[in-house]
Amino acid sequence: MKLIIKHCLLATTLLLSFCTYAQLPSNRIKPGTIYEAGQTVRSPRLGLTTQIPNGWSGALPRDAEVFLLLPQGMDIGEIYVVLNENINLEGQRKRWEAGMDLNGVKLQPEGAIIMRGAATLAANAKLTGTGANQQQKIYLEAKCSPAGFCMSFILTADPSSFINVKKALQEFVDNTSFGQPTNESPYLNFDWKKFLAGKILLASGYENNSKRENEVSLCADSTFRSNITRTGIFKDQAKEYQGNKTGYWSVKSNGEKATITLSFKTKKKLAPFSVELVAKDEQIYINGQRYFIGESDVCR
Repeated sequence: MKLIIKHCLLATTLLLSFCTYAQLPSNRIKPGTIYEAGQTVRSPRLGLTTQIPNGWSGALPRDAEVFLLLPQGMDIGEIYVVLNENINLEGQRKRWEAGMDLNGVKLQPEGAIIMRGAATLAANAKLTGTGANQQQKIYLEAKCSPAGFCMSFILTADPSSFINVKKALQEFVDNTSFGQPTNESPYLNFDWKKFLAGKILLASGYENNSKRENEVSLCADSTFRSNITRTGIFKDQAKEYQGNKTGYWSVKSNGEKATITLSFKTKKKLAPFSVELVAKDEQIYINGQRYFIGESDVCR
């Protein structure tokens, strides 16, 4: 169904604005990330909540704008999810009736467009034209938000798997609900203490042909261990802060920003040091340098 994907690339994808349970709260789903069966995903901007159906996984492929669901078992089929903006249910019906041109072939309903339940359009479909694959079975559903957009679900399947794939699509549609859209920041009540506990902040790279590595492990018991070079988290600070250090850490949350304070345990008394973390586009920066966050082996 590459032709369907090419057509759907013209639409704004539903998943570009999803907020998921990833490392950081986000306004968009991340390309290349796999979302497993049962995982809930949300879009505050769209006021939308849905859940990956049982026996399936989903992903936003890199360089694509169509969310793709694939079966985890033996079924042969795919489910594509597209967002059509500035349209209601009647407009979606008319769009289907007109058919969708896909590089020389047309995707159009086969038979009547019906309502499945009170709010979901449904129709069998087919490809027509030179080169159209007549062996695949195609099924469409659409569900619309009062906010003025519709989600289109496109199923393609081998005839032997059609019933099971259709069941998964309908489960996905039924799991989808709409609330009040909001531009509220995903970091509004973000708990940085909970997020950072047991994690390691790590930066590595090359600068002026000289390797640098900086890492700080923030353990759940409020202790830390650090290994810092002359650049990085303690940029422009005294050499006493560099090298291998231990002590205690605390953090103050401020939306997308957090201030970590490190208090050192050393023979020579060192003043506590504070550094600001900034979350931007699902990434964390300290002193303008990107840091990676992962589970700390030191804290286990």
